[in-house]
Amino acid sequence: METIKVIIADDNKIMNDFIRNYLSKFDEIEVLGSSYSDEEEIFMIENLKPEIVITDLVRNNTLSGLEIIKKYKNKSNIPKFLVITAGGENLINTKIMDGYIKKPIIDYNSIIQELRNIKEQIIFERLPVVEKKEVIKNTWYKFFKKYK
Repeated sequence: METIKVIIADDNKIMNDFIRNYLSKFDEIEVLGSSYSDEEEIFMIENLKPEIVITDLVRNNTLSGLEIIKKYKNKSNIPKFLVITAGGENLINTKIMDGYIKKPIIDYNSIIQELRNIKEQIIFERLPVVEKKEVIKNTWYKFFKKYK
């Protein structure tokens, strides 16, 4: 699989650093940076061009993570957003989030799996229409073959 380029945006420095250190164990993941504030997150999105932003929704900043997601979802389909949050149940909007993990995180491998799933989505979106149709056809074929 191609390298997954991410930034981490969480105002909780301990959580932010822990996720960064955990992800650094995986060769397929390149952490471009960590941000602890809205300004840093926006700067990194604009300048580092991550494929995926790991973000919290509820923060001690001016903007919520949801507001930042909405800002970029209106511009393009990249970056994608993996939300890792403990609160803000009323802020959860899976229609604009590309992945969601509730804190406390019990299985940190779920972060890796979500990043891989989102990366597959990015790769699929880059394919020409003809190739997308072939992928869909093969996926359905494998599904039906498995459950015959």
